[in-house]
Amino acid sequence: MKLNKKLSELTGVILGDGNLHKKSNCITIVGSLEDIYYYKNRVIPLFEELFNMKPKLRRRNDRNAYYLHLENKKVFEFLTKEVGLVRGNKTNAKIPRFVLNDKKMTICFLRGLYDTDGCLKFSKQTKEINYYPRVQFDFKKSNFAHQIGNILNKVDFKYGKWEENTNNELVFYHISGNDNLERWFRIIKPKTQFILVNIYFGKNLVIIYQNPL
Repeated sequence: MKLNKKLSELTGVILGDGNLHKKSNCITIVGSLEDIYYYKNRVIPLFEELFNMKPKLRRRNDRNAYYLHLENKKVFEFLTKEVGLVRGNKTNAKIPRFVLNDKKMTICFLRGLYDTDGCLKFSKQTKEINYYPRVQFDFKKSNFAHQIGNILNKVDFKYGKWEENTNNELVFYHISGNDNLERWFRIIKPKTQFILVNIYFGKNLVIIYQNPL
């Protein structure tokens, strides 16, 4: 198995919403009910192309979530020994070296991470409507959380970073403004399907993105 761009994207997905089981050879990815289209049309095909295996997809009504589940020793050992992912929680997780050392891999990794663990918000700033866009990430404080700044620097994104010292000790990243948002969608090319419209009010800029998978 080669360390390629699709593997880099899948690595971002796993480090976003995934987990490698502590004891068994099980890979699990968990998302909301709205993620069903993304799972069926992006994540499952990535597994099939990379490993020639199809994860099981099931709905957990008690948690309003979808679970992707794949148990295979060979795939698990490749992800841990060759890629460098860790079992259990992400306290000791790190961005794999093959992602850090290649800008194209970094872009694909950020795509998978954003599709699973990023969000887009709008704030009012000094106006009466929510018009100012921010791409946002937040992670529990860890080496992995601080590495995100390194890869954003690698692809030349300006960002704000701060830490929230609550019980969860979170690290936040904001990539703010219309120019940054346009560049984010042009370079990272998220694969989650949605239409975003920021309605035109007075002198506010209209932003329309349509991202079919």
